[in-house]
Amino acid sequence: MFTIGGSTFYVYYFGIPPFINDYINHRGSGNAYLSLASASELQAGDKGTVSENPSTGETAPSEGGTSTIIDGSIDMAALTRKLGILQTLIDQNYLFPEDPGKAETYIYKGLLASLTDEDPYAHYYSVEEMNDRKSKQQGTYYGIGAIVHQMEDTNECIVIEVYPGSPAENAGMQIGDILYKVNGIDISDMSLSYVVQNMIQGDKGTSLECVVKRGDREVSMRIIRGDVEVPKVTSGTLSRLGIAIPDSVLSASGTTGLSGDDIGYISFGNFYGTEGKQTKAALDKLINEDHIKALIIDLRGNTGGDIEIASSLLDYILPDNLTTFTEGNKEFQQGKTLFAYTRNKNGKGQEWYAGDGHEINIPIIVLQNQNSASAAELFSGCLHDYGFAKVVGTTSYGKGIVQTVTTLADGSAVEFTTHYYYIPSGLNIHKVGIVPDIEIQLGSTSDEYMVSLEDDLQMQKAIEILVTGN
Repeated sequence: MFTIGGSTFYVYYFGIPPFINDYINHRGSGNAYLSLASASELQAGDKGTVSENPSTGETAPSEGGTSTIIDGSIDMAALTRKLGILQTLIDQNYLFPEDPGKAETYIYKGLLASLTDEDPYAHYYSVEEMNDRKSKQQGTYYGIGAIVHQMEDTNECIVIEVYPGSPAENAGMQIGDILYKVNGIDISDMSLSYVVQNMIQGDKGTSLECVVKRGDREVSMRIIRGDVEVPKVTSGTLSRLGIAIPDSVLSASGTTGLSGDDIGYISFGNFYGTEGKQTKAALDKLINEDHIKALIIDLRGNTGGDIEIASSLLDYILPDNLTTFTEGNKEFQQGKTLFAYTRNKNGKGQEWYAGDGHEINIPIIVLQNQNSASAAELFSGCLHDYGFAKVVGTTSYGKGIVQTVTTLADGSAVEFTTHYYYIPSGLNIHKVGIVPDIEIQLGSTSDEYMVSLEDDLQMQKAIEILVTGN
């Protein structure tokens, strides 16, 4: 299965951390941003400690040809000397051609890998890896905006999804269409990967001629390649999503009188740029067009992401002047709603506050499970701290540490843990998690998990709380 189109991206930069200053001063400028999730968000064995930063002082070379650790920092002179010896051995004796670029990349990867006993999130990204990471986080593509599946038995390439507002939809492509010709060439006997890479992908603004089989006829269309934003948010009223409120719950509804048209639902898997933008748009529709009176935010399986996106969504929901946890505390700004704050090993960090003038004043239930992590925990914990949401489900993952991703001058990057983060009440949830107000287990078998939202026990409990007011 392929999403048709090449990729583009942008990065959320956050500022340059002090531990990289020496490199930047000598090697060129770079950029950094804080992330509450890494590419290996839920790695096993997370010990959750903040690794010590290398000393920036000069050290004397060690005796002999081995590198040593002096005052917590690598002896760079000895390391350089030994690398030179190894390179000479390779130059003189290695039978096959050496790839210098690959060798350099793996040296850097090895340095960051040495931190992973304490910090499993430490990683060095090559330029190519960083570009791919940014692309996946952004979720925007240059292409036509359709997902196509190739059948094993017939080799037919069938359109199984067309993104709303995409070039494919604008050209008239429909779910169920079978790709037949691209630019006049019959693709029936070609692999889908070849078709995508060599015939579908292209520069923004260019076009292709496509013929599809639709039933017993052929339909031609010209598709202009453009920006395609992959839908990453599920939202709607319960009625629109086909989720019925049980009669037993309706009969006990008391004074709320909520119906399936009154309760909104929204779910997203990460806190990155696309999710943030799509979530705000979905909330706008639910509030201003559907006029919902209650909301369920489903963060089950949400593994976190960018702290800036999480804070932006919290800002959209909460009023700007909640001072429960900041009043009289000189460490924080006064008169503003605090979302979260970070602190490094020296007690330094940053705070995030409200300020957009927007709020959503309706009952909210947050659904979470053991795979809700990092920024998802910050989000649910903040809403819970201020009494703006009840949390239903199971205790969350418990990741209360922050990684800094620093982009170097050549486009490569390093990531490792630099801070703890705290929700407004001052709780660091690392290895603790957010404990739900109401614990509801889904079960221990795959069949118990793989159910529709309507049959979902946690979802049913959220609906019951909202409808009955209890």
